[in-house]
Amino acid sequence: MDDTLAFLITFFALLVTLAILTNRARAKKHYDQELQPNCLLTRWPLLFVTGQRSFFYFSNYWNIYPSYLAEHGYEVFHLRLPWSNPGLRKTRLTEFLKSQDEAKRKFHMIVDSATLLEVDSVLRELRPDCVMSVTEIADANPITDGISLKTPVVPQATVETMRSQKTGSFFIKWAYDLHRLLLFGRPLPSLSTLGASKATQLQNSRLILERAQSLAEMDLRAD
Repeated sequence: MDDTLAFLITFFALLVTLAILTNRARAKKHYDQELQPNCLLTRWPLLFVTGQRSFFYFSNYWNIYPSYLAEHGYEVFHLRLPWSNPGLRKTRLTEFLKSQDEAKRKFHMIVDSATLLEVDSVLRELRPDCVMSVTEIADANPITDGISLKTPVVPQATVETMRSQKTGSFFIKWAYDLHRLLLFGRPLPSLSTLGASKATQLQNSRLILERAQSLAEMDLRAD
């Protein structure tokens, strides 16, 4: 009995250590400082919304994407929704959008495919003025085809990310596999889509940068 308890305590401690270290490891920047010059900047900030999280994937949800855009001069913010409870996430999103409307603020929203399913229903119900556009960061085969058939409430586009079989750190991949296990059955994006794969994170960052410049052109035309 004592041996079993000791084993369980040790195993739990190892899982906690794995979760903390892998979340910290992803927070480190892994891209060079060579920036693309003369980027047209958006009038409104870019808002990255966190997708579904767990103890094994909770920090720095979008990895290098926000800092990469910020390095190019874009104003970047984060909306950290509750970790995984769909009802709480929608409630928090609704409260946030109402508060932004009251404050007369505007922004361009960036989400993953699973979060877009949540966002779309809230946007159709509220029709907020604060959301100027929605950008979906998706795997090569998006899960949101049903949404794409509907007339969007706001301008919407999908950035299909590049994927690679090389995921980088074995421990980061292992932690993300445990994250998927805890949220089993939910359409979670890949590590590559979230910018956590060294093999594709810079290429995908550039794709999102191209989208940001398209949004800047849209803002300019609106003026």
